[in-house]
Amino acid sequence: MAGRKLSGVIFDADGVLQHAGPFAAEDGVWPAAQARAFVADLYGRRLSAGDLADAEAFTAACAQALEAAGWPQGPAAFLDDWRARAIAPDRAMLEDVRRLRAAGIACYVGSNQDAFWAAHLEEGLGYGARFDGLYLSCRLGAAKPQAAFFEAMLADIPLPREELVFFDDKAANVEAAQACGLTARVFTDRSGYLRDLEALYGPQPGSN
Repeated sequence: MAGRKLSGVIFDADGVLQHAGPFAAEDGVWPAAQARAFVADLYGRRLSAGDLADAEAFTAACAQALEAAGWPQGPAAFLDDWRARAIAPDRAMLEDVRRLRAAGIACYVGSNQDAFWAAHLEEGLGYGARFDGLYLSCRLGAAKPQAAFFEAMLADIPLPREELVFFDDKAANVEAAQACGLTARVFTDRSGYLRDLEALYGPQPGSN
């Protein structure tokens, strides 16, 4: 299949472009176990669909939950630390993105994210400038592996879906993308992703 035209690459975020950082893996103001339990409870029963779709509502709901849980500082301190330490961007993958874009290949993010983390990806991590487009579930109104997620994303990307490839670390999302006519592969690590790119399209920028 090598030699097919590649016009754009779509990357999942968590598990592909970025990985879990040290937040809730090591003690901070709260012991790590308490921080993990708080986040699980926050997402498990305290956040409404409206909170997940609106960053300000998310922040307000989190502040109320922190007060109820006995957080000893202001909510901004927790949110700032969470944003700073929850995500570790993969520098090698982001450098590959830079090289691909420099070679004229568009790069996009296709990810399930609530509005709070969507804003952080776009602004805090600078993905808004690093990529040609961010397609995030809270903004599309559908989540992977729903076909509606992929169709909404593909309707906006100004490239033929036959010239795009999608990488995700979850097989169910890859299968859903393929059902929508996207070439898609399961991401396991950077070396495997580079091998897939080369097998499909020949040597690409970033394959060194």
